[in-house]
Amino acid sequence: MTSEALRRPRAAALILTVALILCAGAVAQEEDEATKAFDQGVEFYQKGELEKAQEAFLAALKQRPDDATVLCWLGSVALKLNDPDKAIEHLTKAAELDPDYAVTYNNLGNAYLAKNDFQNAEAQYKLALEKNDEYFDAHYNLANLYARQTDWEKAFNEYSRALTIDPNDFEAHMSFGSALRTAKVPDKAIREFEAARQLQPDDATVLTILGSLYLETSQSDKAIEAYEAALAQDTDNVEARVGLGLAMYNTANYAKAVEHLTKAVELDSTSFAACYNLGLAYGAMNEHAQAAEAYREALKIKPDDANCLNNLGWVLYKQNQPAEAADYFRRAIEANPDLLKAHVNLALALERSNKPDEALAQWQAAVAKFPDSAEVHCGLGNTYYDRKQRDEALAEYERTLALPMDAANAQAHLEAHNNAGLIYMKRNNLTEAVVHFRAALKLHPDYVYSLNNLGVALEKQGNRESALKYYTKALEVRPDYEPARKNKERLEKLLQQEGGGTATG
Repeated sequence: MTSEALRRPRAAALILTVALILCAGAVAQEEDEATKAFDQGVEFYQKGELEKAQEAFLAALKQRPDDATVLCWLGSVALKLNDPDKAIEHLTKAAELDPDYAVTYNNLGNAYLAKNDFQNAEAQYKLALEKNDEYFDAHYNLANLYARQTDWEKAFNEYSRALTIDPNDFEAHMSFGSALRTAKVPDKAIREFEAARQLQPDDATVLTILGSLYLETSQSDKAIEAYEAALAQDTDNVEARVGLGLAMYNTANYAKAVEHLTKAVELDSTSFAACYNLGLAYGAMNEHAQAAEAYREALKIKPDDANCLNNLGWVLYKQNQPAEAADYFRRAIEANPDLLKAHVNLALALERSNKPDEALAQWQAAVAKFPDSAEVHCGLGNTYYDRKQRDEALAEYERTLALPMDAANAQAHLEAHNNAGLIYMKRNNLTEAVVHFRAALKLHPDYVYSLNNLGVALEKQGNRESALKYYTKALEVRPDYEPARKNKERLEKLLQQEGGGTATG
């Protein structure tokens, strides 16, 4: 959930100022019925009584049918009354009577914009700028028009031009920031919202948007500061509560995340983001029952959210409820067939449900759908390994390792190297086994399984000193790891029986 700055055409304020000046001149010249009607129209307009204002201006126009100022005001009233066609009629005549008045063209642009006639709106804004290139509102409105059309380069140029004229315009900074954010230029969007914050430091909307942007750009500490500032202005700001909870989650402060997200749910039980992220926070704390409850509440709001279905399945899996978990993974896949994790998790749940054939079929289907996923190739390899189909397992591990080694594939590469090493060791190809175990440890130096397995392979090669070193290292990483403890004790006893002699093959 994100707050967005409002982007509206600029018109009335400048017209009001000019018209009052012109009105003052008219009063100085003569007190006639037209002037009185005009003054009444201005007064009604200022009070927001638009129908009465329109009636008064029409009375003035009846006395002075060629008065561009009255026509301009009538156009402004028509715009406020959501009648752009009437506004265009009045403003076009005003422009004919006074072709040098930039405000008229600006408001004509607004009227065409209200009809989604972007071409004519652009032409009128440009006419306004031909009359007065320093006209802030026309640059600003033209920027908003280009932003609506996602013509970002032109929009950014016009926002920049407007802010060169008036660098202290809060709304322009907000609109520029919103456009930059939509165009996926978050760093520059932050710059504009920070400028807006300087102008209005206590504006909760600005602070909340900044928090969201800092969260999106992985600047959790700054996000926390912005969200806390927003909540200092409005403690019931649900969006800020959710954002602060996420920022706390990102910094591994899970208890604080739960605190803020729980408060967000209390404030708005219909907030999917609050319920869903509360599930994430509880899950990170291994509070699986509470996580499941939060995800169930989120699914009441969005029953077909694939990520939420998958996450609920996962916490049920962690609670050793694989059959129910599998149902949610299937629903997640139905909601989003491209959700890789749901395919993987379904296969794991089927394995834990003692349905090996269904699990194998699921892994095979996942490989067919995601041929470039190291995770699914490795998962299929592990299934073949468990079924003692070593040739098929090794082939899948090789396919895993043929895929790029990056952050997404690191765990799969690690497991593939370790498990390929085990296959080679069972085949007494110790040289190849050692290569794979060392490759695994290069990826993860404290991977306890490869530490122990490398020790076994080295011991089989006769390199007992090195083997003992790796058994010891495995126990330093995980003192309760029984295979390493047994191997170390056995080898130490053997060495002692041999009088301390060691082989160095």
